[in-house]
Amino acid sequence: MGQAYKAISVIGWIATVLLVGCRTAETQYTIERRFQQGERWRYTIVQTVDLPPRQATVELTITDTVLEVHSDGTATVERIVHGSPDQLKTLRESLAPLVVLEPKTRWKVSPRGKETLLQGEGALLTSVPYAYPDRPVQPGAQWGILDGIGSLQTRYMSRFEGVIELEGVPCYKIRTQAEPLPDSLPAMTGEIVVHLDRRTGWTRHIEGTLKMQAGELSGTVYLKMHGLPEPSASEGK
Repeated sequence: MGQAYKAISVIGWIATVLLVGCRTAETQYTIERRFQQGERWRYTIVQTVDLPPRQATVELTITDTVLEVHSDGTATVERIVHGSPDQLKTLRESLAPLVVLEPKTRWKVSPRGKETLLQGEGALLTSVPYAYPDRPVQPGAQWGILDGIGSLQTRYMSRFEGVIELEGVPCYKIRTQAEPLPDSLPAMTGEIVVHLDRRTGWTRHIEGTLKMQAGELSGTVYLKMHGLPEPSASEGK
Protein backbone atom coordinates (compact mmCIF):
# COMPACT_ATOMS: atom_id res chain seq x y z
CA MET A 1 0.00 0.00 0.00
CA GLY A 2 2.85 2.36 0.90
CA GLN A 3 4.65 1.73 -2.40
CA ALA A 4 1.43 2.24 -4.39
CA TYR A 5 0.73 5.48 -2.52
CA LYS A 6 4.25 6.74 -3.29
CA ALA A 7 3.85 5.85 -6.95
CA ILE A 8 0.54 7.69 -7.15
CA SER A 9 2.07 10.71 -5.39
CA VAL A 10 4.99 10.82 -7.85
CA ILE A 11 2.62 10.55 -10.82
CA GLY A 12 0.46 13.31 -9.37
CA TRP A 13 3.48 15.55 -8.83
CA ILE A 14 4.67 15.03 -12.43
CA ALA A 15 1.19 15.76 -13.77
CA THR A 16 1.01 18.96 -11.71
CA VAL A 17 4.40 20.14 -13.00
CA LEU A 18 3.38 19.41 -16.58
CA LEU A 19 0.06 21.22 -16.20
CA VAL A 20 1.68 24.27 -14.62
CA GLY A 21 4.30 24.30 -17.37
CA CYS A 22 1.61 24.15 -20.04
CA ARG A 23 -0.34 26.99 -18.46
CA THR A 24 2.80 29.12 -18.23
CA ALA A 25 3.60 28.50 -21.88
CA GLU A 26 0.05 29.38 -22.92
CA THR A 27 0.18 32.76 -21.21
CA GLN A 28 3.43 33.90 -22.86
CA TYR A 29 2.80 36.23 -25.80
CA THR A 30 5.31 37.55 -28.31
CA ILE A 31 3.82 40.84 -29.47
CA GLU A 32 5.28 41.77 -32.85
CA ARG A 33 4.12 43.41 -36.04
CA ARG A 34 4.23 41.12 -39.09
CA PHE A 35 4.22 42.24 -42.70
CA GLN A 36 3.13 40.89 -46.07
CA GLN A 37 4.14 42.61 -49.27
CA GLY A 38 1.23 44.47 -50.81
CA GLU A 39 -0.98 44.48 -47.70
CA ARG A 40 -2.74 47.74 -46.86
CA TRP A 41 -4.35 49.10 -43.72
CA ARG A 42 -6.73 52.03 -43.62
CA TYR A 43 -7.00 54.22 -40.53
CA THR A 44 -9.53 56.81 -39.48
CA ILE A 45 -8.08 59.36 -37.07
CA VAL A 46 -10.06 61.90 -35.06
CA GLN A 47 -7.85 64.36 -33.19
CA THR A 48 -9.13 67.22 -31.06
CA VAL A 49 -6.68 69.86 -29.88
CA ASP A 50 -8.02 71.92 -26.96
CA LEU A 51 -5.83 74.99 -26.54
CA PRO A 52 -7.97 77.54 -24.68
CA PRO A 53 -9.66 79.61 -25.88
CA ARG A 54 -9.45 77.66 -29.16
CA GLN A 55 -10.43 74.09 -29.97
CA ALA A 56 -9.98 72.30 -33.29
CA THR A 57 -11.06 68.82 -34.37
CA VAL A 58 -9.62 67.09 -37.42
CA GLU A 59 -10.78 63.82 -38.98
CA LEU A 60 -8.49 62.17 -41.51
CA THR A 61 -7.99 58.89 -43.29
CA ILE A 62 -4.55 57.35 -43.60
CA THR A 63 -3.47 54.33 -45.66
CA ASP A 64 -0.33 52.31 -44.91
CA THR A 65 0.82 50.05 -47.77
CA VAL A 66 3.67 47.54 -47.44
CA LEU A 67 5.93 48.06 -50.47
CA GLU A 68 8.65 45.60 -49.51
CA VAL A 69 9.40 43.12 -46.74
CA HIS A 70 13.09 42.73 -45.83
CA SER A 71 15.00 39.68 -44.61
CA ASP A 72 15.39 41.14 -41.10
CA GLY A 73 11.60 41.33 -40.65
CA THR A 74 11.35 45.08 -41.26
CA ALA A 75 9.26 46.57 -44.06
CA THR A 76 9.15 49.64 -46.25
CA VAL A 77 5.73 51.24 -45.83
CA GLU A 78 4.19 54.02 -47.88
CA ARG A 79 1.86 56.28 -45.89
CA ILE A 80 -0.72 58.53 -47.56
CA VAL A 81 -2.76 61.09 -45.65
CA HIS A 82 -6.21 61.78 -47.12
CA GLY A 83 -8.04 64.94 -46.10
CA SER A 84 -9.33 68.28 -47.28
CA PRO A 85 -6.84 71.17 -47.58
CA ASP A 86 -8.44 72.82 -44.54
CA GLN A 87 -8.09 69.66 -42.43
CA LEU A 88 -4.46 69.19 -43.43
CA LYS A 89 -3.72 72.84 -42.66
CA THR A 90 -5.29 72.51 -39.19
CA LEU A 91 -3.31 69.36 -38.47
CA ARG A 92 -0.04 70.94 -39.63
CA GLU A 93 -0.65 73.91 -37.37
CA SER A 94 -1.42 71.67 -34.39
CA LEU A 95 1.76 69.63 -34.94
CA ALA A 96 4.06 72.59 -35.59
CA PRO A 97 6.82 73.28 -34.81
CA LEU A 98 7.62 69.69 -33.84
CA VAL A 99 7.01 68.16 -37.26
CA VAL A 100 6.23 69.00 -40.85
CA LEU A 101 3.42 66.96 -42.37
CA GLU A 102 3.45 65.77 -45.99
CA PRO A 103 0.59 63.93 -47.72
CA LYS A 104 2.86 61.06 -48.81
CA THR A 105 5.83 59.59 -46.93
CA ARG A 106 7.81 56.36 -46.79
CA TRP A 107 8.95 54.63 -43.61
CA LYS A 108 11.05 51.70 -42.49
CA VAL A 109 8.94 49.92 -39.86
CA SER A 110 10.27 47.27 -37.48
CA PRO A 111 8.43 44.33 -35.91
CA ARG A 112 8.67 46.19 -32.57
CA GLY A 113 6.82 49.19 -33.97
CA LYS A 114 9.72 51.59 -34.48
CA GLU A 115 9.24 53.84 -37.51
CA THR A 116 12.17 55.49 -39.33
CA LEU A 117 11.43 58.12 -41.96
CA LEU A 118 12.91 57.24 -45.37
CA GLN A 119 11.28 59.79 -47.68
CA GLY A 120 9.41 63.04 -47.12
CA GLU A 121 8.75 64.83 -43.85
CA GLY A 122 6.25 63.88 -41.20
CA ALA A 123 5.65 62.05 -37.95
CA LEU A 124 2.04 60.98 -38.07
CA LEU A 125 2.31 57.48 -36.64
CA THR A 126 -0.11 54.63 -37.12
CA SER A 127 2.02 52.25 -35.09
CA VAL A 128 3.04 52.73 -31.48
CA PRO A 129 6.54 51.58 -30.46
CA TYR A 130 5.73 51.75 -26.75
CA ALA A 131 3.07 49.03 -27.19
CA TYR A 132 5.60 46.37 -28.25
CA PRO A 133 7.57 44.72 -25.40
CA ASP A 134 11.12 43.51 -26.05
CA ARG A 135 10.38 40.04 -24.65
CA PRO A 136 7.52 37.52 -24.44
CA VAL A 137 5.05 38.71 -21.81
CA GLN A 138 2.19 37.50 -19.66
CA PRO A 139 -0.90 39.55 -18.74
CA GLY A 140 0.16 42.06 -16.09
CA ALA A 141 3.71 42.46 -17.46
CA GLN A 142 5.12 45.99 -17.61
CA TRP A 143 7.89 47.64 -19.60
CA GLY A 144 9.06 51.11 -20.54
CA ILE A 145 10.76 52.96 -23.39
CA LEU A 146 11.96 56.48 -24.13
CA ASP A 147 10.78 58.08 -27.36
CA GLY A 148 10.39 61.53 -28.78
CA ILE A 149 10.23 64.00 -31.66
CA GLY A 150 12.72 66.85 -31.53
CA SER A 151 12.45 68.59 -28.16
CA LEU A 152 9.41 66.51 -27.14
CA GLN A 153 10.94 63.65 -25.16
CA THR A 154 8.71 61.23 -23.28
CA ARG A 155 8.94 58.14 -21.09
CA TYR A 156 6.23 55.57 -21.84
CA MET A 157 5.35 52.95 -19.22
CA SER A 158 3.16 50.17 -20.62
CA ARG A 159 1.18 47.29 -19.15
CA PHE A 160 -0.15 44.25 -21.03
CA GLU A 161 -3.74 43.70 -19.91
CA GLY A 162 -4.39 40.50 -21.87
CA VAL A 163 -6.19 39.34 -25.00
CA ILE A 164 -9.71 40.62 -25.65
CA GLU A 165 -12.06 40.64 -28.62
CA LEU A 166 -12.57 43.95 -30.40
CA GLU A 167 -15.32 43.80 -33.03
CA GLY A 168 -14.91 40.04 -33.10
CA VAL A 169 -11.12 40.18 -33.61
CA PRO A 170 -8.71 38.91 -30.88
CA CYS A 171 -6.48 41.81 -29.85
CA TYR A 172 -3.69 42.51 -27.39
CA LYS A 173 -4.73 45.30 -25.01
CA ILE A 174 -1.94 47.58 -23.79
CA ARG A 175 -2.40 50.54 -21.44
CA THR A 176 0.36 53.15 -21.49
CA GLN A 177 1.18 56.09 -19.23
CA ALA A 178 3.18 58.97 -20.72
CA GLU A 179 5.38 61.22 -18.61
CA PRO A 180 7.88 63.87 -19.74
CA LEU A 181 11.64 63.72 -19.39
CA PRO A 182 13.06 66.65 -17.36
CA ASP A 183 14.08 68.81 -20.36
CA SER A 184 11.14 67.95 -22.65
CA LEU A 185 9.46 70.87 -24.41
CA PRO A 186 6.53 70.67 -24.34
CA ALA A 187 6.07 68.34 -21.37
CA MET A 188 3.55 65.62 -22.19
CA THR A 189 1.56 63.51 -19.73
CA GLY A 190 -1.44 61.26 -20.21
CA GLU A 191 -2.80 57.80 -20.89
CA ILE A 192 -3.15 55.82 -24.11
CA VAL A 193 -4.97 52.52 -24.60
CA VAL A 194 -3.89 50.49 -27.62
CA HIS A 195 -5.41 47.39 -29.18
CA LEU A 196 -3.13 45.41 -31.51
CA ASP A 197 -4.42 42.74 -33.86
CA ARG A 198 -3.24 39.46 -32.32
CA ARG A 199 -2.68 37.74 -35.68
CA THR A 200 -0.74 40.51 -37.42
CA GLY A 201 0.44 42.87 -34.67
CA TRP A 202 -0.95 45.88 -36.58
CA THR A 203 -2.79 48.61 -34.70
CA ARG A 204 -6.56 48.12 -34.52
CA HIS A 205 -7.55 50.92 -32.15
CA ILE A 206 -5.99 53.74 -30.14
CA GLU A 207 -7.66 56.06 -27.68
CA GLY A 208 -5.76 58.57 -25.61
CA THR A 209 -5.79 61.86 -23.72
CA LEU A 210 -2.51 63.78 -23.63
CA LYS A 211 -1.83 67.04 -21.82
CA MET A 212 0.86 69.40 -23.12
CA GLN A 213 2.60 72.05 -21.03
CA ALA A 214 5.15 74.61 -22.21
CA GLY A 215 5.71 77.37 -19.66
CA GLU A 216 2.38 79.07 -19.06
CA LEU A 217 0.83 77.55 -22.19
CA SER A 218 -1.08 74.31 -21.81
CA GLY A 219 -3.45 72.25 -23.90
CA THR A 220 -5.00 68.82 -24.27
CA VAL A 221 -5.00 66.44 -27.23
CA TYR A 222 -7.77 63.84 -27.52
CA LEU A 223 -6.97 61.09 -29.99
CA LYS A 224 -9.01 58.23 -31.44
CA MET A 225 -7.79 55.99 -34.22
CA HIS A 226 -9.40 52.95 -35.77
CA GLY A 227 -7.74 50.66 -38.32
CA LEU A 228 -8.88 47.89 -40.65
CA PRO A 229 -7.01 45.81 -43.24
CA GLU A 230 -8.12 46.33 -46.81
CA PRO A 231 -8.73 43.31 -49.06
CA SER A 232 -5.91 42.60 -51.47
CA ALA A 233 -6.47 42.64 -55.21
CA SER A 234 -6.26 38.82 -55.29
CA GLU A 235 -8.93 38.53 -52.58
CA GLY A 236 -11.28 40.73 -54.56
CA LYS A 237 -11.22 38.44 -57.59
